Amino acid sequence: MLSFRFRVAGSVAVSMLALSWATAAQAQDVPQDKPAPDTQAPGTPAATSQAQPFDTRGDIVITAQRRAENLQDVPLSVAVIGGDKLTSLKFNETSDLQYMVPSVTLTNAAGPRNFGFFIRGIGTSTFSSEAIEGSVAYVLDGVVMGQAGASLGDLPDIERIEVLRGPQGTLFGKNASAGVVNVVTKRPSKELTGNASVSWGWPDNDRRFSAYLSGPITDTLRFSISGRRNKRDGYVTNMFDGRKLNDRDDWGGRAKLEWEPTANLTLTGIADYYKRDSSCCVWTLYSVGTPPGAPELIQIAKGIKPGRDNLDQDINGNVFSNAKGKGVSLQADYRLGGFTLTSITAWRTWETTDGLDSDSAPINLLDVNYAHFTQSQFSQEIRLASPTGKLIDYVLGAYYFDADVNSRSTQIFATVPLPFFNRRAHITSDSRNMALFGQANLNISKSFKLIGGLRYLKDRVEAAKDRQDPAYHLTDSDRKAEQSYALVWRAGAQYDITKDANVFATVTRGFKGGGFDTNIGVRTLRYVKPERPTNYEVGLRTYWPDARVTFNVTAFYTHVDNYQTAGRDPVTATYPIVSSEAKTKGVEFDLGWRPIAATDLNLVLSGSYVDARWGDFPNAPCFGGQTVAEGCVPAPGSPAGSPGVQQNLTDAPLPYSPKWQLNAGGSYGVDLSSRLKLQFDLSASYRSSQLIAFPNNPRTRQDGYVLVNGAIALASGKLWKLSVYGKNLLDEHFAVTMFSTPFGSARSLSQFRPYESQRSAGLSLDVGF
Repeated sequence: MLSFRFRVAGSVAVSMLALSWATAAQAQDVPQDKPAPDTQAPGTPAATSQAQPFDTRGDIVITAQRRAENLQDVPLSVAVIGGDKLTSLKFNETSDLQYMVPSVTLTNAAGPRNFGFFIRGIGTSTFSSEAIEGSVAYVLDGVVMGQAGASLGDLPDIERIEVLRGPQGTLFGKNASAGVVNVVTKRPSKELTGNASVSWGWPDNDRRFSAYLSGPITDTLRFSISGRRNKRDGYVTNMFDGRKLNDRDDWGGRAKLEWEPTANLTLTGIADYYKRDSSCCVWTLYSVGTPPGAPELIQIAKGIKPGRDNLDQDINGNVFSNAKGKGVSLQADYRLGGFTLTSITAWRTWETTDGLDSDSAPINLLDVNYAHFTQSQFSQEIRLASPTGKLIDYVLGAYYFDADVNSRSTQIFATVPLPFFNRRAHITSDSRNMALFGQANLNISKSFKLIGGLRYLKDRVEAAKDRQDPAYHLTDSDRKAEQSYALVWRAGAQYDITKDANVFATVTRGFKGGGFDTNIGVRTLRYVKPERPTNYEVGLRTYWPDARVTFNVTAFYTHVDNYQTAGRDPVTATYPIVSSEAKTKGVEFDLGWRPIAATDLNLVLSGSYVDARWGDFPNAPCFGGQTVAEGCVPAPGSPAGSPGVQQNLTDAPLPYSPKWQLNAGGSYGVDLSSRLKLQFDLSASYRSSQLIAFPNNPRTRQDGYVLVNGAIALASGKLWKLSVYGKNLLDEHFAVTMFSTPFGSARSLSQFRPYESQRSAGLSLDVGF
């Protein structure tokens, strides 16, 4: 055992403008006129998001089903982002995925322990991350990250990112009940190559530097090494002392060695390290209830104006969020007779230390809210992929995962004279997951196949919590363990209408392991049942070579039993976990078009309609200040006159899920001479109104908005490129989450605004050889 996230009319107008211009980093790349470079994953055919010629139908090759396949042939809803698209508009953080892939949202507030992806409205974000994991798996070069917060960082040397929407537990490691973000970094090259990039952005002095070098050491041994440094001033002003909060200061590197001792064997070793120090993550006042609480009165007296535009805070305590992660992995691919045997052995650790003056006031109500969190994991995966083109082809494998978490937290409610409102907690957790899995295609004919997959797993989690109250000299503790078995499965069929069009239908049963609510506000460890989604999908994949058009569409319906979600309790300032039902249905589409074959003009349009709702959820917690008239009622069986404690959210909309998301973009290149090229990139991302708080509070509904990003670059081949770029050009102000203001009026609200919620612009220089 180891010790260890305009309005509708305006959006349509901007989207059409983007299409008429020219591709930004969107969810699908459009075919180009040149073959892709040799950047495949070890042991597979060319796996790259770079486009292929239209007449070869070699659009995008991905590994979403653990083998290299053409995107058009994969019976899944997959969005693919190429590394070149990430760099063209200077998208380089995990959180940027929400602006590029429809159906994806996230929460990213109050530090990385509370980070979480949401796909099709389904996701988990909680401070009880010692024993509760996210619903969206984040996979880096074949290795599943055991903590969602460990994925919150930058995106260097990326080959491509595959976003798999819907349950993916059959083939992917664990806890992929809502989907998978599969990140593939660049493979070491056979020729010496290198590049470097430096940029400066306004406002807040956003400075970024990265470098990459790759090439051969011998005829059979290749290497790659990358490094980056990012620094940005804070964008929230603290009125108490003038500090600039919510800044960024991080650096990291990755090294790879790839050895091919024989023609049939490839060994790939990877080591990476990442560190971020920041004065993060501070919220600001959005609205004030009646009567105002002490924090609101003080802030208003200082001249702070509550509202969406507010980027001012007034606190006297410390604010810091320092995180670091590192890992090593060894992948072996052995090929014989058309079979490929793959082994991935990995060890990773992630550590975060965060402290946040959480009282929204320059007085000591909750100045001390501190946690030190360490997670370490070991994983081993072995799988066998058969040859394709026969009656049956398959992928079989075994998986083992072991993670330990150790956290220490301190909260001091200085003015609350009650037991355990001055508390120190030591929490440990150990989770183990073992599984056997397989997926096969029965090729009835060249045009029709049946799809079947199974994963049998054992999931065990144990946790311990010890609390101390230094003021009252009290202690308490709890220790619990739970174990569950599950059979995850997938069944479906796929039919090729023509060589360039196919339809499919699948049914998938997923699983996300149970855990414990490690909330330090209470003594007990409450067990949270495993999450069990069932997903139905029907899809159409088409390719029109004469028109140079790719069009894909997927319809889905998902029902989730024991949906794990968390919301802030405004009275105890804790984040309890509740289990409920959730259901989501909708349609996703991707359109790529190259209007004129002889010109460097590419257009894309992708989007989703998602109707995500609670299922049976009659005992949901009330939101802050909710009245009886608004649906906050006593629990059944309570004495007459009891205060309201629950609301009925059955069939109500899920938060963090806009019904409509649209991404439009294009790129256009003009040759000025044989050596110089002018490149234009433009993108527009629209999301409709959504609730951004749990439990559902109608006052947290955020109007729809459009984000427009653009870049103009002058380049001389791969030698150099000088760019001017802009993000959020319409200066749309938005928040990613809201909650009741700590120590404020019950009906007051605070918001967390990300850096991207304001206009920014910059210059960058890229050089290479």
